[in-house]
Amino acid sequence: MIRSFPSRDVRGLAISDLHLFARRSAGEEYLKSLRAQLTSADILVLNGDIFDFRWSTLASVEITAARAVEWLHALHSAYPACEIHYVLGNHDCPAFFSERLDGLASQLTRFQWHEYGDRIATALFVHGDCTHSTMDPAALRRFREDWDNERQYSPWLAEAYLVVDRLGLTRAAHHCYFPRRTTVKRAMHYLDYACPEWRVNTRDCYLGHTHHPFSNYQHGDIRFHNTGSAIRGMGFNPLTFQLSASPAESFN
Repeated sequence: MIRSFPSRDVRGLAISDLHLFARRSAGEEYLKSLRAQLTSADILVLNGDIFDFRWSTLASVEITAARAVEWLHALHSAYPACEIHYVLGNHDCPAFFSERLDGLASQLTRFQWHEYGDRIATALFVHGDCTHSTMDPAALRRFREDWDNERQYSPWLAEAYLVVDRLGLTRAAHHCYFPRRTTVKRAMHYLDYACPEWRVNTRDCYLGHTHHPFSNYQHGDIRFHNTGSAIRGMGFNPLTFQLSASPAESFN
């Protein structure tokens, strides 16, 4: 449950897809530019793929997980007025990491994590891997099984990926595969199964995963937003929001 913020609205910031510890990531650089917004925020939503075990430059996934917990500790300490809500993505969903997040949540009073989604008042946050194809919750769980026992890819593959990024091929592929209309349609299909009443209670839905940033894409009464990616050459799109204070809820 989030704290009570009497007599004023909740100010928040949503980011996703930092892919920290990957050579491709400019996440730390982007975060430095957000210090003023983080200082004034009541809630920070980390909307998945904050860490990248597959492409980590560290020696092992175990070391990467330990460093990720240290990073979250430091973030929690750096912004003592801010709650941190962490929604897992496909790159940071392995069980060896979520077990560490359980321990972290028991230690830190302003930290909570959610496996598939988080509702705060009229805002809904899902990582967006549910838009990788047309999925219901069972299909998303199967999709994440491929990432659960994550292993690191070799350094030469990481270098090859950098070349693909620099040529603009990654960006072009994401734009072709995840056009806004298709992304939103897939998200709505998933949410209709995962959270059947979501259309009644939601005014804004925040996604990541696609590395294709957009804001205020209207579908009926609901606005959809995508926070982009901190991968170099893609578009990073941190988004502020303001809501009436309300408990946070997870869903499967």
